[in-house]
Amino acid sequence: MILALNRSVMLTILVIFVLGPVAVLIGFDMVRSPADVLKWSSRIITFLTCLSLLLNWTPALRFVHWATLGRIWWFPWIEGKWRAEIRSNWPKVERLYEAAKGKAPPFDALTESITDADEKVTGADVTIKVGLFEIEIEIVPDDTEKCSTTDYVRPSWAKPKRPKLSYVYTQVDQMPVEPTDTRTHSGAGLVEITSNGELRGEYWTNRKGENGLNTSGTIIIRPIRPADGIGIT
Repeated sequence: MILALNRSVMLTILVIFVLGPVAVLIGFDMVRSPADVLKWSSRIITFLTCLSLLLNWTPALRFVHWATLGRIWWFPWIEGKWRAEIRSNWPKVERLYEAAKGKAPPFDALTESITDADEKVTGADVTIKVGLFEIEIEIVPDDTEKCSTTDYVRPSWAKPKRPKLSYVYTQVDQMPVEPTDTRTHSGAGLVEITSNGELRGEYWTNRKGENGLNTSGTIIIRPIRPADGIGIT
């Protein structure tokens, strides 16, 4: 979560928690020698270390986020259980693949569209965990042995634009896969947090990329129940 802070906010926090105590000590004439400087510097560093460890405990971080109205100036609180609706371009890729093998009529992906019946929509359970220094996302598609876990998640909020999450993930399938698929592949995504608390965006994969069969699509992630701090004002 800390990566979501912009430079000005980060600088303000550093001033409050580092330079602030120093100014107070000097103001009350509690620093009179180099030994005093070392003593109080050690205490300030210890305090900041303990504070960072405490805030890395999710309940404490969530309380601070709520108490300081973090959803307004920091980043919406997104930890919890979600449901995803994933739409893939695989139907077009598959039509091209089958046409190339002579098992289907010629297909021009630039001019021909697929029908609603052909559209591939997958539901998935999503779990998001939030810490001070990292965010983890796990996506498990329905009725499969597949599981996607994030290797990297970067929150950002450049107002007046909406908050965003950029992420890189790895998906593993425990079951046997088709020749057009792989047991493990990597992907990336970019989602925007809407005003009603949904995550909407796009994703891309390197699945069978060497054969031109890699996929992309759109993803909508909705909270199972509204959580405090998700809404954006």
